[in-house]
Amino acid sequence: MKVKRFGKLTVFLLVALLMAALLFGCKKEEEPAPTTAAPTTTTVAPTDATTEEPSEDESSEGGGGGGNGGSGSRGSGGQQQTTQAKTTAATTAKSTSYYPPQVIGTSAPGTATETFSDGTVIDYSNSADGYIMIKYSGAHSNVRVQIATPEGPTPTYPIFSTGWETLPLTNGNGTYNIKVLANDGGNQYAVAGSLALPVSLSYSTAAFYRPNIFCNYNAGTPCVGYAAELTRGCDTEVAKIEAIYNYVVGNFKYDYEKASSVSTSAYIPNLNSVWASKSGICFDYASTMAAMLRTQGLPTRVCVGNVNGGTYHAWISVYVKGSGWVNGIIQFDGNSWKLMDPTFASTGGNKYDWSQKGSYAAMYYY
Repeated sequence: MKVKRFGKLTVFLLVALLMAALLFGCKKEEEPAPTTAAPTTTTVAPTDATTEEPSEDESSEGGGGGGNGGSGSRGSGGQQQTTQAKTTAATTAKSTSYYPPQVIGTSAPGTATETFSDGTVIDYSNSADGYIMIKYSGAHSNVRVQIATPEGPTPTYPIFSTGWETLPLTNGNGTYNIKVLANDGGNQYAVAGSLALPVSLSYSTAAFYRPNIFCNYNAGTPCVGYAAELTRGCDTEVAKIEAIYNYVVGNFKYDYEKASSVSTSAYIPNLNSVWASKSGICFDYASTMAAMLRTQGLPTRVCVGNVNGGTYHAWISVYVKGSGWVNGIIQFDGNSWKLMDPTFASTGGNKYDWSQKGSYAAMYYY
C-alpha cells in the first residue's frame, strides 16, 4: 500500500515539473512586451501627418504618416509599420512629373509657293497648319504684309529681315487676301505682290500652337525651358496656366520708358531680351506667356485691341479643354473664369480678377 502511494506522488511531481517548464517556455516566446511597440506606433504615424507633406528626405526614412493618419498605426511590429509609412507617404507626395517643351516648328520652302517680280516669295505649303511664310527680296527699306482675314480684321506685319518670317492665319477657314506693301519713306505704300489664299485648317487651334513673327521662339529660347521647370508636377491644364502666370506676374516689371518710345505699328517682341531683363511692355508680357504656354501644349492667343474703348493693349487667352477659348483668363473658382491681364496684374492690385477694371475688345489675334 505504501508503494502505491509513493508511485502516485512521483507521477504528480513529474507532471507539475513538466507544466512549469512549458509555462516558462511560453513566456519567453511572447517577448517583446506590448509596451515596446507603442512608441513606434506613435512615432511612425504622428497625429499631424495630414497637415504637413513630408520632404523627400523624410519620406525616404519612413517619417511621414498615412494619408488618413490611420492605416499606418495598425501594424503589430516596428518593421511592418515603417514599411507601411513609406508606402502611404509616397501616395501623398506631390507629383514630380516633368513635361518637356513641345516646340512645333515652322518650315519653308515647301511645295506651294508664289514668287513675285522682285523675287519675294510667299510659301503657303502649310496653310492647313495655320501659317504662311514670306521671304522678302525686294529693294524697299520699309515693308509690311497685310492679311485680310475671312472674318474682316486685317492685321499688318512689319518685315525687317530678308530671311523667312512666319505669319499666322488666325481667323479660321476661308479666303485670306495677302498683300506685300513697300515704300522708301512716307505713308504711301505700293503693292509689291498679292495672293488670294483659300484656307482649310487641319484643326481650329492650329495657328496658336506654333511660333510666329510676334511670338518667336525655339527649343533654345530661355522662357521655353523655364516653363517646363515651372510646370513640373502640374498635372492639369489649370495648374500649368497658374504656375506660368504667377511667375510672370511676380517677376516681371512694366517698362514705362519703353512703352513711351516704341511704335505700336512696327514693334516685334524679342523674347530673349525680355526674359533677360524680366521687363517689358504689354506685348512683351503677352508674347512671353504665349510661348511658355504653347510649348506646354496649351493653345494660346496673343490678343491685341482696345481697353476701355481707347487704350491700345495686348493680353492673352488660352484654350482649355471642356471650356474652349477662355478670353483673358487665369483663375477658375469652380464656377467661372476670371479675367487675366498679366501686364496690369504686375503693376499692382488683385492679380487674379481684372474683369471689373475695363472692357476688353480684341481686334487681332497672333
